Amino acid sequence: MNEIELGIFDHVLLFILGVLLPLFAVFQSQPELKEISFDTQMKKQIYYGNGIFQWVCVVLITLLWWGSSRPFADLGFQIGNWSNLTLALVGIFIALYLFDVWWEIRNPEKIAETKATWLKEIPILPATFEEFRHFLFVAFTAGVCEEIIFRGFFIQYFLSINENNDLGNWLSIIIPACMFAFGHLYQGNKAVLKISVMAVIFGWIFLLTKSILLLMFLHFLVDVIGGFLAYRILRTDESKSINTSENEII
Repeated sequence: MNEIELGIFDHVLLFILGVLLPLFAVFQSQPELKEISFDTQMKKQIYYGNGIFQWVCVVLITLLWWGSSRPFADLGFQIGNWSNLTLALVGIFIALYLFDVWWEIRNPEKIAETKATWLKEIPILPATFEEFRHFLFVAFTAGVCEEIIFRGFFIQYFLSINENNDLGNWLSIIIPACMFAFGHLYQGNKAVLKISVMAVIFGWIFLLTKSILLLMFLHFLVDVIGGFLAYRILRTDESKSINTSENEII
């Protein structure tokens, strides 16, 4: 992976995407969302509004890369180099994730606890199949855009300002991981810890393979599974909701 030469727009984008927006989200928008009782239409607005914003951020990064004549392989768009170590890291991540899923739904009592936590901390999760269908856009967007932003761009940025040694590599992975996890603070401290571990593993996979392609797929898959579990655990009577809406119209 080639070390990129940073310019003013790199610093501006890093500051906006990695500092200003997470701070605004955590201290302004996310607390307000927890006070709202969401219906399907409102959830869809959040899904698509947030998704479109992430795609705008990716377009800005793409324009920066193109305008700086940087190869997109340095952003992670390549097959990369895969070794036994990187495959082991992928296996460790999958094992940890599957264990966490099992732990959260291992018995009826734990399911009830998980449901209560999700209703309190993440009220925008899908609770009907219609919401889940639209949530797939969220999963796809997060899988692609967040990997480009937090792995491709952020790790490359910090690799360019840190020393080329073990400490520099760790810092280049941990700092973006903390930024990524901080943006998910609304999900609770336990979720932040899990997301931090995921981000560090993903960071090392990116650093070793020089590719974000598999990471995009894994990220998308994790969000799809999470959305589907939310739908199954939080699901409401959709026919009742439809009938209620029709009665209100009549």
